[in-house]
Amino acid sequence: MRNVFVSAFVAVMLVVLQAALYSLVLRPPTSTWGASPEEAAAPMPGDALSAEYQSTRAITINAPLGETWIWLNQLGADRNGFFSYTFIEQFLGYETRPQIILRPEFPEFQAGDVIRGSIAPAKSLIIYEFPVLEVSHEAHLVVENWGAFQLTPISDTQTRLIIRTHRPAPSYWLRDVFEYYLAEGLHFVMERATLRGFKARVEAGEGPKFDDTNDKLWFYGIIGAALAIAALLLGLRGVRKVVLPAFLSTVWTFILLCLNPIPLYSLSLFLVTIGIIWHKMFFRESSKRHK
Repeated sequence: MRNVFVSAFVAVMLVVLQAALYSLVLRPPTSTWGASPEEAAAPMPGDALSAEYQSTRAITINAPLGETWIWLNQLGADRNGFFSYTFIEQFLGYETRPQIILRPEFPEFQAGDVIRGSIAPAKSLIIYEFPVLEVSHEAHLVVENWGAFQLTPISDTQTRLIIRTHRPAPSYWLRDVFEYYLAEGLHFVMERATLRGFKARVEAGEGPKFDDTNDKLWFYGIIGAALAIAALLLGLRGVRKVVLPAFLSTVWTFILLCLNPIPLYSLSLFLVTIGIIWHKMFFRESSKRHK
């Protein structure tokens, strides 16, 4: 029983450590992922809607401005989704229309339209809808509860997509802590996927939904590694109970937020952690047999 309490205490300390790591080290680069310093500092449409913004992220798309704009208007559960981790969205109850062949078939948004978070909102973990507040043809789209999407042409064949996410209005302290230390990180993971997925779709053109096997393997590796670190924490004793999980959980956070989301990194951490657990169990059993 004492080991359980010690493990719980160490687990809380590890969470505090990762929160501090995010706040002091990882938050600046993740909040400006893909964006240049000039893009992050520049004013954008919709800035007046929020006292401050949460992030400015960007990506270069190898497609003309007009073509990119057409695909930007495909956002929404009742259109072509959010080009993100659909399997995570579905697990959380966010359903989209059947996504077999994706085509740029929906008309341009108008102020007053709503970008739907789910076609069955009653099943969603939290109901999200994004009312369209402002539209400028082939320039920008501003939506409530998210922020601004701006397109900037680089050349005749390249376009920058910049997303500025607005910070939620201050609320009671517990919600603010949740928004700062957890929701921001989760939003980054999903918005990074949206930027990467949007780029891939625009550059590929219409066609079948992309195979998300690699995305799933990356995500399963992330979840598996987290569970393996927790199991290792319960099985260790002494100073190793703090040092080893602290190191592995820091690597886990780095893989989640800093490295490209590919299976190699998350599955490698999972296998390394499982290997450590197996070694500890084998070594312990071997020691018992020699006594």
